[in-house]
Amino acid sequence: KDSDGSAPMAYVLAEKGDTYSLGLASSFQTAFEKLGGTVVMETFPTNTTNFSDYLQKAIDKDADVIFAPNSITVASSLLPQANDLGVECPIMAGDTWESSVILDGMANTGLNVYCSTFFDENDSASSAASEFVDGFKAWLNANSDAYNDNGGNDIVAAVSALGFDAYNVAMAAIRAAAETKGADLTSVDVASALWTLTYDDAVTGKIQFNFTGDAIKNCAYIKKAAADGSKFEFVKTQEVQNDDAQATGFDYGDAAGVKLDTVNHKIVIGVYEPLTGNNGGGGKQEVLGIKYANSLDNKIDIAGEEYTVELYVSDNGSLEENAVSAASSIVSAGAMISLGSYGSGVSIAAADTFAEAQIPAIGVSCTNASVTDGHDWYFRICFLDPFQGSVMAQFAWDMVAAA
Repeated sequence: KDSDGSAPMAYVLAEKGDTYSLGLASSFQTAFEKLGGTVVMETFPTNTTNFSDYLQKAIDKDADVIFAPNSITVASSLLPQANDLGVECPIMAGDTWESSVILDGMANTGLNVYCSTFFDENDSASSAASEFVDGFKAWLNANSDAYNDNGGNDIVAAVSALGFDAYNVAMAAIRAAAETKGADLTSVDVASALWTLTYDDAVTGKIQFNFTGDAIKNCAYIKKAAADGSKFEFVKTQEVQNDDAQATGFDYGDAAGVKLDTVNHKIVIGVYEPLTGNNGGGGKQEVLGIKYANSLDNKIDIAGEEYTVELYVSDNGSLEENAVSAASSIVSAGAMISLGSYGSGVSIAAADTFAEAQIPAIGVSCTNASVTDGHDWYFRICFLDPFQGSVMAQFAWDMVAAA
């Protein structure tokens, strides 16, 4: 309890109509209230830029913590306004806030900003992770366009690590399916292979998929934005029990899918991501991880023939209304599998397009449960919002209790 004996109070601010924001806010609220806290939750209209009234309400209600799981575009306005109003309580968010935009927005303000995320570049527990970090930084510094797309620095965003893993999981599934199908390989075989795949060399931890197509994860990283805005500092890892078992397979019936291009000896992997719009910054970082992985591994031997793996990048503009056209362009490019998106709403909105084309999609950092729920062609390699919400609620609760 607070010093006056009242229950700890969280002020939660989410964007109306934003699937990710509302879903994570709801998960946090449920978990925080279950711990015994009280929550004041409010929503704001899309394209809001003035958050002063909302933040003042948090101050007036003497909130112990503000949880604002919104886009970095929202954060770029919200954080300076929080500083102007003198917000003293911690401000927390989910995985989207691990961005240079957040560092720039709170630098030298005195704000205490925390986020949960999927990976920490300073985690040396895994040799695969260390090799990825060193190689990715060298690649960024040797490529000015990539360096700029990363925010003008060589900080390794967690979504870049996830993008790297997603590409390598796709390649592993293609290779596994090709071992049994040879030149008769189709996208259906690739989807089938994903269900029973074990990928041990992922930089974000071993990847296996459960019966909903979600990676079985039990850990999140909590990070704090450094006071000078130079980096994110590791705070702790937060684990929860995950008893999910790996899927045993899935029957796609008589689905035909996309056939292997034996004429051009080419395999297309679609990259369905926001390069523009509210999530453009994060989308670019996710793409960078994918492109780096492709630069290291872009040839597959199938039935004695060498196939070149090419990326086809389609910008969904961070908007759900662009989803079908952006996903359709990937289908038209002959992709055998698609990766993405950064942003749950656009991922959900594209699910039917990929399913109708009978090509699997691997969600990279889209955390809303509905991405895979009922979508048998959609997989995901990151943790989900109910997990992330409970992690941040527990972290907030522990922080208030220790104050």
